Amino acid sequence: MFNTIILAAGKGTRLKTESSKVAVELINKPIILHLLDNISNCTIPKDTYLIIGHMGEEVSEIVKSKYPETQFVWQREQLGTGHAVAQVEPVINMKNDSTLILAGDVPLVNEEMIKNFFEYHDDQKSDITVLTTKIDDPKGYGRIIRDASFNRLIKIVEEKDADETEKKICEINSGIYLVKTALLFNLLKDIKPNNTQNEFYLTDIIKIGNERHLSIHPYLFNEYELLRGINSRHDLSSIAQYIYKSSIEKHLSNGVTILSPETTFIEPEVEIEKDVIIEPFVHLKGKTTIKQGSRVCSHVYLKDYASKPEEIIKAYFKN
Repeated sequence: MFNTIILAAGKGTRLKTESSKVAVELINKPIILHLLDNISNCTIPKDTYLIIGHMGEEVSEIVKSKYPETQFVWQREQLGTGHAVAQVEPVINMKNDSTLILAGDVPLVNEEMIKNFFEYHDDQKSDITVLTTKIDDPKGYGRIIRDASFNRLIKIVEEKDADETEKKICEINSGIYLVKTALLFNLLKDIKPNNTQNEFYLTDIIKIGNERHLSIHPYLFNEYELLRGINSRHDLSSIAQYIYKSSIEKHLSNGVTILSPETTFIEPEVEIEKDVIIEPFVHLKGKTTIKQGSRVCSHVYLKDYASKPEEIIKAYFKN
């Protein structure tokens, strides 16, 4: 059993939206619901705490519509990630040994990733575990500094503070943490806003933890694409393309013929049986189900459609 804290108080300035960042639609639903749907099988709603701020009522309504047991915690002032997490202390379940911390704008984080992360944290008997990844161009990201054994995390160095050797390190901080629950809030009390933004940074718990000789480990996850956050419309478009491509590849592997993957858009919830043929320029959305032996002709747009077996869905059909 563990708690889950999701940071969702951001304004989304670079997305150029009046909404909360996590409320912006990605393909077929808000960003935050992609994340919650992906991890719902490994977390318990009553032990999930969503930190809201800008347009918080909008976010809470979106989440409550599907996950009504989620608990909402307000961050009234934007004083940094450390300050945001600290707001949860009065309501969090201290009986859960560890607490998972995630950003709400990372929609591709999934159940298997979290399960493996938690198992590593448990096996290492770690006080703090940070999920890391490697990218070819780490510019702008916090670098992971390991000890000589490469098993312990010494510190996270931000780009502006890194020397030339540290800047060459390609292992970066994903912003995902597992921390022993009671310890987390103890460490947060020692964070000081000693930075130009005058904010309380969650990453400072690594430095404080090492000063206390705690057990701190990095957990390397190699699939960087699944850890990408959404900070711009370019990111939104790129991640949408990744989701569509993954959906296409799944159906191809399951015996579906897709004549033009580049012009076909299939949302993740769509179900397609084997021996279906899909022609170019097709959009399949929502809970659509295409039965075995059917053919979807060009320029078809379907949403929540249930086909019959061996149905021919004629060109330009739209339900």
